[in-house]
Amino acid sequence: MPLWAGYLLVCGFGIMFSIITSIMVKLEQTYGGLVLSSENFNTAGRNIKTGLTASVIVSQWTWAATLLQSSNQASQYGIAGPFWYAAGATIQILLFGILAIEIKKKAPNMHTFLEMVDIRWGKAAHLTFLFFGISTNLIVTGMLLQGGSAVMTACSGMHPVAANFLIPLGVVLYTWFGGLKATFLASYIHTAVIMICLVVFITYVYAVPGDYECDALNGLCTSGYKSAECTEDHTKQCEALGSAAILWERLAFLTALPRMGADCVPLAPSGREGFEVSLSVSAG
Repeated sequence: MPLWAGYLLVCGFGIMFSIITSIMVKLEQTYGGLVLSSENFNTAGRNIKTGLTASVIVSQWTWAATLLQSSNQASQYGIAGPFWYAAGATIQILLFGILAIEIKKKAPNMHTFLEMVDIRWGKAAHLTFLFFGISTNLIVTGMLLQGGSAVMTACSGMHPVAANFLIPLGVVLYTWFGGLKATFLASYIHTAVIMICLVVFITYVYAVPGDYECDALNGLCTSGYKSAECTEDHTKQCEALGSAAILWERLAFLTALPRMGADCVPLAPSGREGFEVSLSVSAG
């Protein structure tokens, strides 16, 4: 990607989301009875439906490490890598869902969880959780900016400092115009873009032909059979061993078992007619 394309991507997406969300908020203000006030700015009118809430959770839970580190885990451990990487977040999502429902029932007019802490446990606990809340926001924001700038720097050569300043600019713009409702609408669009990209990448990995006359997934299985040094007289034996290697490689890819290789090599004649196969196994 050329440098100008990187700047166009970062600035263009920010401007596009700002325009789209501003138009949607304006339409809701004109035809949906939305009243722009500080309360609606901070709470989105307290009328966010289930579908929009779910999309926002997916969008805001998709951190930089969600896609970058899960891909790294897949390259090292197969499909099981990103599966178990994501499994750790399921407990948090389940607990958060239950907690959010209970808070909504017992404190429907609350703005932040810190208000509940202040009322229930006092000022000391409120200040403690305020410190942890601000620290978490700063750490997560820094991680997202660093992850996004690293991607843009690697793809287009954009300076990381410029990327760190330009990436949040669009978020600031549409949040300034539409408040929390605009961020929810932008998160909905983000989720749609993420899902489209995932469908494209998954289709490419599993269906597009690779370099070894098979698709990208089956390309993992060629090492055992391609490295076989077999003569024409013992083709069946070598094909049998190659099939075993293929099955093992697929099993290792799907279950994250230790990677193992199989080589079909003819051994020195042992005084009897036939063919001996040595199976070399090495933990990856």
